[in-house]
Formats: sequence, structure tokens, C-alpha cells
Amino acid sequence: MHVSAILAALAATGPAGLTSTLDKEPLQHLTVPEPLANLGIQRARTASGPFSVPGMVANDTSDDNGMATFQRPALMPCVDCYITGFSFDVRYGDGPNGSAGAIANVDTGIYLHHGVLVNLNRSDTTCDKLGGGSIQRMFGAGNERGYIDLTSNGTRRAGYYVAPDETVLLIAEIMSMQAGAARDVYVTTTWDYVQAPSSSNMTKTDAPAAAAAAAAAAAERWAPAVPVWLDIDGDCGTYLNGSEVAVPPGDAVFSYSSPQPWHPQSGTGGAAKNYSVLVSASHLHDGALQLDIAKNGATVCEGVATYGGTPEYVSQVPGPDMPGMPGMSMGPVPLTHISAIHKCYDVGPTSSSDAWSITAHYNFTAHPGLETTNGLAKPIMGIALLFLAEE
Repeated sequence: MHVSAILAALAATGPAGLTSTLDKEPLQHLTVPEPLANLGIQRARTASGPFSVPGMVANDTSDDNGMATFQRPALMPCVDCYITGFSFDVRYGDGPNGSAGAIANVDTGIYLHHGVLVNLNRSDTTCDKLGGGSIQRMFGAGNERGYIDLTSNGTRRAGYYVAPDETVLLIAEIMSMQAGAARDVYVTTTWDYVQAPSSSNMTKTDAPAAAAAAAAAAAERWAPAVPVWLDIDGDCGTYLNGSEVAVPPGDAVFSYSSPQPWHPQSGTGGAAKNYSVLVSASHLHDGALQLDIAKNGATVCEGVATYGGTPEYVSQVPGPDMPGMPGMSMGPVPLTHISAIHKCYDVGPTSSSDAWSITAHYNFTAHPGLETTNGLAKPIMGIALLFLAEE
């Protein structure tokens, strides 16, 4: 099932429509760097799965060949708390519940097309219709698997508040880049979090109301962060067709911009308020050069893509044929994939008078894009995830 179909079904049924059960594996507690630990932040990793990813089929020329989409209620590290950092990874199931298994990446033929965390109890910030009226996109990443830190390395108290009665869902689209049998993988989420000042690690049944927690947090200067999803496929692209945009026929170099600008007044309570942009993160597919994030037409962040930064982001593909011997390859050659995309922290202030937009730049000559088995370009993405905090 496509991610847009999952969101449409959940918008109709709400959390009661979930068919999966919550994973029961324990949290894996991790060491927290000192700047974050000084704020009382904890770090934990959870593992969802196992998920069976099918191998590619040689004569299947569809975009979804080797692709599988999974949904699972997210195993949250806390309630009545602030999530201050996120990251995704994919691992094989050769460790305890997959959380300590070997990394599954393109060097072994696994590609995280994207992972998304959605809150089923809030409206989306940039799309208040379709599924966005009852589902908020709160975090997302692709195979770059980047880490977002809402505290800017411990320099500010900000995080995404999770109320005791809220349900968060993990949706993951994972692709196999090679033929063969299906393989089991786990999607791991690393969470940085801190209990709300009013909380004492309370359960969902005895935690105070979200409003009281937010008021107490404000008194101790913890700011609730608001996720803002900007998309070259439009404000509601995720809910319509999974934010996928077709590659222009015959074009190797092209750019796509968001169809309309977004103003902070829309989707942030309707009131004219002043905000700080804590961080801007980008998601692009292979073949991309960068994503430009602009305020009032001026670029304020360049999400430049890095390729092959570590060995797990280098795959092996068939090389060219030997001279005069068609069909006889000279052997595999390395192909680099996006391993990181630059993020911008402390982007600056913004208000309802500002217009935000993005432009994704692709160059398939510089970096090959994802293709079907018959060599056609697969759809691409261009997404910016901003987190805002009210000043």
C-alpha cells in the first residue's frame, strides 16, 4: 500500500483504524553527548519490524519493483515529554530485536526510500485538508538517514511535545536494489527526549493534561517545536501521491519549485505570531544536487547533497560491455548514493508576512538517479522539514 493510501485510510478511521500492534521490544539506551546531557536529555533507540523487503524482479518495470511499504505504531520512548532529536536507520535482524543488527544500506542492496512519523491526533501545519486535517507529519527522512537536533547542540530548550493521549505512527517505504529472496529488516529510530517539567516519567493514564504540561514547560523555557513540511509536490503532496514528482521526459538537468509559498500564519493556529526557525532539513533522491530553502525569495539555506561519504553508501552496478563483445560486462563499477544533506540551524526569525518556498535541483549527468529495470527514471522528491518555535 502506498504511503498516501495509508494516510487516507487513517484520516477516515483515526487511531482506531490501526491494524498493527505496538512493538514490545525494550528501549536500547544510548550515551548522550555532554551538551545535551546538561539539559537532562536522554537518548534511546527503538526497533520496529521485522519487515520483509522483496527482491527486485527482472521483468518488472514498475516504479515499485522491489519496494514495500510498512506501517507500525511507533514505540515512543516517553509520554508527556519533548522529543528533541530524531534519526532513522535500517538494520538486519541479526541482533536483539534488530536494534543491534548490522546496518542495511545500498552496499548490501537496501535503500530507505523514506520514513515518516505522523501524529494521529493533530492537524498538519501546511496541509489542513485531505488527510492533513487530522494527521500531522512530525518527522521524515530518506536514505540519507540524517539526525535532527532541535536544541542546536544544547544551546536552546526546544522539542516536539508528545501528549499522554497522542498516537504516533511510523510509515516506512524500503526498496531492495537487487534480485533474490525477500530479506527481513528493522527500521530503527533514535530518539533524544526530555520529560516535561511537570512530569515524573508518568504513564498515559496518570500524566497531567497537555495544557498544564505546556504551561509548566513554558515556565522553564522549553519551547514546543512546530514541524513545517514544504514540498515541491505541493502542501498536500504526501496525502495525494506520496510527494513523488515525475522526471521531465528527456531532461537530465532540471529544477522543481514548490507550487505556492507558505506563510507561518497558516497552519500555526491562525494567529499572527513571531517564530524562530530552529532547523531546516532536506530530503532528496539520488541525482539531486541540492534543495534551496527561501524566505521572501532569498535563499536562507542550501541543502547540498553529499554522495558516497561512507562505504555503505556505495553500491556496485554492472560496468560497460567489453569492446566488441556486447553483453559481456567488464565487471562491476562503484556507484555513489546520497549519504548526507546539509542542514541549517538557527535559520532566523519569521512571521506571518514571510513567504517560504523551496527549489530542488537535479542533475542526472553528475549523479545518476534511481531507475526502473528498463532504464526509465523513477519519480523524484524535494522536501524541506522546518521546525519553528514561537518567540
